[in-house]
Amino acid sequence: MKRFYLAMMLCLMAGQSHAGEVTVNSAWARATAPGQDSAAVSMQITSRKDANIVAVSSPASASAEIHSMVHENGMMKMRALDTLPLKAKQEVALGSDGNHLMLIGLKKPLNAGERVALTVTVQFADKHKEKIEVNAEVKPLTESHDHSHMHH
Repeated sequence: MKRFYLAMMLCLMAGQSHAGEVTVNSAWARATAPGQDSAAVSMQITSRKDANIVAVSSPASASAEIHSMVHENGMMKMRALDTLPLKAKQEVALGSDGNHLMLIGLKKPLNAGERVALTVTVQFADKHKEKIEVNAEVKPLTESHDHSHMHH
C-alpha cells in the first residue's frame, strides 16, 4: 500500500512539472453588439520556456484563431496565424501588441459581466504540449481593443 501512495505522489508531482510553465493574466473580451458573430480576446501570456501557441478553442464559438494585425495599403488587416511564438520569460500582451485571439461563429452574444472559457494550447521545443484553461472576463461594449480600421 505504501508503494501505491508513493507511486501516486510521484505521478502527481510529475504532472505538476509542466503545470505552471505558462501563465495567463488579464484575459478579457468586449461584449458583442447585436448580430456580431466574432470577438477578439486579449490577455497577457508568459512562458517559462521558449514555446509557441499552436491552438485555441472555446465552447463559446464554432472556431477560434490566433490573429495578427498587418498594415496593408493604408489599412489595418487581420491575418490568421498557425502559431505565435512565446519567448522564455517574456510577456506577450495579446490585444495590445497587434496579436490577439479571435472567437469566430459565436454561439450566443457575449454579455458584460459574463466569462468566456478558452483553451490555449502551447507547444514547447521538446514537442510536449500544455493546455491552459482560461476564463476571460467579458467587459462592457465601450471597452476598446484598439482595433480601429481592421478588416478580415
